Amino acid sequence: MKQPNNYFVTGALLTILAIALLGGSSLLSTVLASNNLGRLPRELRLGCELGLISAEHLKTATLDRKITAKSFAERLSLTMMLLGAQESAEVSELLRTSIIANKASSGNMSRASTIETLARAAIIISGKDLINLSESRAKNYRDYKVAEKYSNAIGWLQTKYVVRGYPDGSLGKNRNLTTREAVFFLYRFYEAVSSEMMSKRPAEKLSFIDIPLSHPMMEIIENLTQGGAFDKLILRPSFDGDSFVSVADLTEMLNGVFARAGKEIDQVRLKTIFSDSSSDSFTKRRHLALALEYILDEFARDRLNARKVDYRDVSIEQPEFESLLKLAGCGLALGYGDGRFAGDESITWYEAAKLLNEVIKFAAITSPAEDKGDRLAVKSDIEALKALIRAKKDRVHQILRAKKR
Repeated sequence: MKQPNNYFVTGALLTILAIALLGGSSLLSTVLASNNLGRLPRELRLGCELGLISAEHLKTATLDRKITAKSFAERLSLTMMLLGAQESAEVSELLRTSIIANKASSGNMSRASTIETLARAAIIISGKDLINLSESRAKNYRDYKVAEKYSNAIGWLQTKYVVRGYPDGSLGKNRNLTTREAVFFLYRFYEAVSSEMMSKRPAEKLSFIDIPLSHPMMEIIENLTQGGAFDKLILRPSFDGDSFVSVADLTEMLNGVFARAGKEIDQVRLKTIFSDSSSDSFTKRRHLALALEYILDEFARDRLNARKVDYRDVSIEQPEFESLLKLAGCGLALGYGDGRFAGDESITWYEAAKLLNEVIKFAAITSPAEDKGDRLAVKSDIEALKALIRAKKDRVHQILRAKKR
């Protein structure tokens, strides 16, 4: 993954709060509980962060409700602004560029009209040289023949898995679009465009479309990359920090760290850590504690000093008890302020990355980053700041308008 476009900064505003809660310059870090968003599909979770849907609307009854053309147009306009394809989130921008033919009404959106609207949006973005549609050709659905003028654009949407048909090969062209489907389509569209825009830039460092390079999380990601934590993973364009880490992914992160350091990993111990879970299940807090202990045992045994720590829900008989003592000796505390460890709670990518990074730093697996010092702002910095301010202003205006209705 490559360096992101300057306009991506607005997509990560809420994640800054999450990292701020986990942050701190010292090694001491109290990790908060996983939230319920981690179990949602990434399109809904990250769509919520982008403003495509509000958290209070993430309910089955609301998600399954038919979406109006007006509501879809508002969400699409916001998506286009976040991509830097238009100056504001006003629906009038979609009218001006003919993405929508007339003022959006309260009528419903069919799946056929949705795919054609997204095709017109892709054509506009392609005209700005942000994506390339020329190498894509659409495949017809059983119940929908793609018009020639949309062939390249819909082919691109199909190739990027933005729009998917049903198992029987149909599009369901006359079916009304639900709010759930709208958020799925629009987030996938945002992710696909963003990813292609990033791919055109030099591969300087690992990056994600939902985290700007200036975000505090990027320092953690860069250090984990240096330590080999991502060597054996296939990463998506979005970091998606609120999603839960699977057992398979944490296993591969451990394999990557050991391989980069030239150490052979003990597969028996690795299996013991996750003995009560399948590879496709979520990593629990107790699994992470055992995994971090293994890294400390192998890379920092001579500097380990166990420290007494009391968790009211952990007994001396539990496997993670000793792990928590060692981690406490490193200045690392897991759990809640009320004294609970909550070992059976799933761990998010934000939490796992933060804790793994602290252990890697303590074990001196990676070299300390050089202090680059201050530098003068350049044009790209100013443009990024202008885009952020403009996006914030438009988003605030959108919220205020919604409250007046």
